[in-house]
Amino acid sequence: MTRFIDTISRNINKFLLISLVLFLVAPCYGNELSTNPDKILEFGNYLFEQKDYLRAAIEYERFLYLSNTQNDTIIFRTGLCHQFRERYDYAIDSFKKVVRSDSSNLYSTARLAIMYNYSKLQKWNDIRSFGYQNDNEFFFYYLATMELDSIEWDPDLFNNVMDDSLRSALYRIDSERHRIKPKSALFSSVLSTIIPGLGKAYIKRSGDALFASGMTGFAALVSLKAFEANLIITGVITSGITLSFYLGTIYGSYIGAQLYNESLKENWIDHLEEFNPVTKNPYWLAWQKK
Repeated sequence: MTRFIDTISRNINKFLLISLVLFLVAPCYGNELSTNPDKILEFGNYLFEQKDYLRAAIEYERFLYLSNTQNDTIIFRTGLCHQFRERYDYAIDSFKKVVRSDSSNLYSTARLAIMYNYSKLQKWNDIRSFGYQNDNEFFFYYLATMELDSIEWDPDLFNNVMDDSLRSALYRIDSERHRIKPKSALFSSVLSTIIPGLGKAYIKRSGDALFASGMTGFAALVSLKAFEANLIITGVITSGITLSFYLGTIYGSYIGAQLYNESLKENWIDHLEEFNPVTKNPYWLAWQKK
């Protein structure tokens, strides 16, 4: 009898708890289930402010569908939701809808947003195809050109930059790019094949070069002495160690040269990034709750 009463008591407590939860969340679900466009938009804005961007995007889409309108502001907000979710492809689709409306006061901002999201996806060809209409857009066009073709570049295109300081800065940065001298990974490995560690010195890693040369030489000397002392097993083991050091140095020189070249490019990109118009003045700040 006691167990029966305890069971009934627990079930009642569960029922009361579930009822309380439903009572608390009912207003939110009421908004979600509403077919009133104004209520849906209000709820979508609330979710946006709470950074619940996936649900906010859904509510905005519901608003656009039920209101049967092409509200550029809401479409742009939908794009921001996808951008903040790092679904840059969906974001681009939304921003393009704004761009198609030439009369929209968000036209220029949406174009910049498209180029920014393309850069996040590293779709450099799409940026080139999209073209540019002002200095802010030119930054991404220039970046895409460098990513696609790091050798040939028409300096006359800089003449289309209206801001004198930006034009001078880009000229200077492009001059730095031409002074970058990448290292040959194959040549670096060949040097270490001839003299262990020499390839490391070629890519300006003198400490690694000395270590590789010293360890390979030391292992080779130990192996030689072991064979001279008729210590065959020791000689075979140390010979294996010597070979591993030797081959590792060759491979390390090859990979090291590739990493060296990547670091040169990354340093140059970091310098160029200082002039990224979106980094300097994010277009989404005006849309976020202060």
